[in-house]
Amino acid sequence: MNRKHFWIPIALMAIFLIVLQPIAAYAQGSKKPLKCTTPAYLRPGDKVALISPSYYSSTENTRKAAKVLRGWGFKPVIGPNVGRKHLTHYAGTAEERLADLRWALQNTDVKAIICTRGGYGTLHLAGTLPLQEMSTSPKWIVGYSDITTLLNMEASAGVMGIHGVMGCNIAGRGGADLSCMLMRDLLKGQVPQYEVTAHPLNIPGRASGILVGGNLATFVPLLGTQADAFSNTDIILFLEEVEETYHNIDRLFNIMKLNGVLAHCKGVVLGDFTDCNNDVGYESVATMLRQYIEPYNIPLLCGFPAGHEKVNLPLVMGAPVTLDVRTDGATLTFNIPGEQKTVRTEGLRPLQTDKPELDASQYVNITDVVPDAILEIRYYSTYNFVGQRIDGYEQPTALMTKRAADSLKAVSDDVMRMGYRLKIYDAYRPQMAVDHFVRWAADIPDTLMRRYFYPEVDKSLLFDQGYIAAKSGHTRGSTVDLTLFDMATEKEVDMGGTFDWFGKESHPDFGGNPETGVYDGKPSPAGRTITEEQFRNRMILRAAMLRHGFKPIDEEWWHFTLKDEPYPGTYFEFPVMKIE
Repeated sequence: MNRKHFWIPIALMAIFLIVLQPIAAYAQGSKKPLKCTTPAYLRPGDKVALISPSYYSSTENTRKAAKVLRGWGFKPVIGPNVGRKHLTHYAGTAEERLADLRWALQNTDVKAIICTRGGYGTLHLAGTLPLQEMSTSPKWIVGYSDITTLLNMEASAGVMGIHGVMGCNIAGRGGADLSCMLMRDLLKGQVPQYEVTAHPLNIPGRASGILVGGNLATFVPLLGTQADAFSNTDIILFLEEVEETYHNIDRLFNIMKLNGVLAHCKGVVLGDFTDCNNDVGYESVATMLRQYIEPYNIPLLCGFPAGHEKVNLPLVMGAPVTLDVRTDGATLTFNIPGEQKTVRTEGLRPLQTDKPELDASQYVNITDVVPDAILEIRYYSTYNFVGQRIDGYEQPTALMTKRAADSLKAVSDDVMRMGYRLKIYDAYRPQMAVDHFVRWAADIPDTLMRRYFYPEVDKSLLFDQGYIAAKSGHTRGSTVDLTLFDMATEKEVDMGGTFDWFGKESHPDFGGNPETGVYDGKPSPAGRTITEEQFRNRMILRAAMLRHGFKPIDEEWWHFTLKDEPYPGTYFEFPVMKIE
């Protein structure tokens, strides 16, 4: 054999081995559990950096976000290059965006980094920032969408991050909606433990692993790079998407599958797939992806409220989690230090697909069905706990679904025989009104009406104690707040407390047992009591409502919802005004 030809295959084999060596090393090194550090939770006065690593965000929006952060007790600092614009969309050149990320990472006084918005551009940074720069001074990076790149870089560096709202969301909502407040609380050490409503496409099972993932189109290009957190063993995979075609989601998911990611998964969580074009005919994205997940015999949780919808609940990426999917619902638990806080997702998403939020065709004027009802619509006036007319109340009238109003007519006929009329304070309440309440509750210094409605309650605890929430049963159209009016005295019946009083005195069990109707006269923590007659009056109203298909709640004697409500998962937005 010619010596020259003899060495050719040997040389080729040597080159092949050299090329394969890093690939083999990567594959061998990746098959291990991911372990991430929990960054320190924030304290009042801690610095929070606002940076723009992707698309441009206006200086005005960044200032609004900074103002909210100050209201949360933090000290916002803005990246030197925030507000710059490069080409059409980028928030500066890749070098400028990288410089701001490094500035925030290297500043030991900065305890968290909140990105102003997503878009595209973080992929430019994935290969230029050594991972050790993200672990030298561990701190929370917060964002979603294109910020998925940074979250997976941070997880690969061994540091947890937060998939959650960004500066643009905080600015636009005043930091006052549920998603913003849960993210704020998480930064302060209150760790959400999610109780999730059942979904027909769920696959039951229980698993533990490290939560990784985010936006599908953003993290699939990271496979095989230093930011690949998906080839580690024992992962729980989360994914969401926006404005992608179904066929492209299918392609991206199968790329991930072919790279062995599903083989490393202990469970999968599907978030929102917003405005995705169904160009292949599947009933839903979850239906399409379930067929690929099912053969792996791992739990699947569908419909978790995180992604590009208005409700975007925070997730701790890189955290050890336990996913427990059952036929009656699911739980997602973060096994990290901090104060555990249960968050229920029921009602955060409409159950119906046609979304008739602006359609009032199934509603009626209550006084058309119950002509004897008296209206005192407090939220149209300034005499309410906010002290001003509430958004969405354009006329002093009361609306309900036709089904609920018919049941209320039966209640009215019942109490009329006892010498009473119904007096209504509120019924249907648009979502814009609930949002108004949320904004007011977040404005802690505004205590104009405190002495009238919540003198013993710390306003900063209104959310934690359940007095204010991001969703209300009133918005579904079959809930009513009411009392009795005595036709003989021509006065309201004395219930021993006023509508919308924040305190134990408003609870149906204050003064006795509502199930048995037995009075006990026990005082509230503030030392208040109600008389036996006042307790009995509450029971008269309660019994009449229960007889005709309404159910009470534990916190308010005046609040009742139709058991068989027609829209149990739909939250309407049209304003309160007389239906012609």
